[in-house]
Amino acid sequence: MKYIWVTISALFYLSSVQAVEDGFKIPVGEYLEFQMGWNFIKVGKATLLRNPDTKVGDLSSMHFSMTARTFGIADKLYKVRDNVDSYTDLKLHNTLLYKKRQIEGKTNRDIKVTFDWEKKQAQYYDFGKPKNDPIPLKDGILDPLSILYATRNHKMKIGEMIKIPATDGKKMINVEVGVVKKEKIKVPAGKYWAYKLAPGTKDLRGVFEKSPDSKIELWVSEEEPHYPLKMKSKVIVGSFKGELVKIRKSAD
Repeated sequence: MKYIWVTISALFYLSSVQAVEDGFKIPVGEYLEFQMGWNFIKVGKATLLRNPDTKVGDLSSMHFSMTARTFGIADKLYKVRDNVDSYTDLKLHNTLLYKKRQIEGKTNRDIKVTFDWEKKQAQYYDFGKPKNDPIPLKDGILDPLSILYATRNHKMKIGEMIKIPATDGKKMINVEVGVVKKEKIKVPAGKYWAYKLAPGTKDLRGVFEKSPDSKIELWVSEEEPHYPLKMKSKVIVGSFKGELVKIRKSAD
């Protein structure tokens, strides 16, 4: 069961990104809820929330949150209780702080990644202790969660291939995403015209390394603010899917 949560992270990680164009289109209070499945079994849910803007130190910041949790039989086999928070500058160009409280099976982590843009380095901590040497940064780096929001603010064009760097505080990866086509799809939240995105997996570890034919697909709505509608992957241990079930467009 743990592989579905690897897939969730990968789907959020492997998204195209660009600095905010023509203003940020996702309102404060937007809440999205997804049902998650492994093969044909519903195993949990995930949520996304844009919180009110806040401060990281003296810097104004956007704040995004994600939760992921199992239920039912999946809870007994591989319990998941994950909470992720991402803080970026107001241009959604650089991450300022990234936090993840991760409980997955026997894994228990309290992760914090600090981004020092004066020194241009990021430091990964677990339960307050540094776990590796700082890694170098270059301008335009986001984290696995904020990348999804930057993707949604990007103007989609069929046939484009976008290549950008990203980090989780441990490793820099080069993200490659193709905008494949436009098609109509149905999810529990409704019927939508959607762009189908095809992220690469060559820089991913874990189950994707063990699956030479692994594939990840992501659909976002054609209409702005490009809601993530469906997430799907195929790896050696089976097929995983997430579908949008609920939208709250703002705090109003």
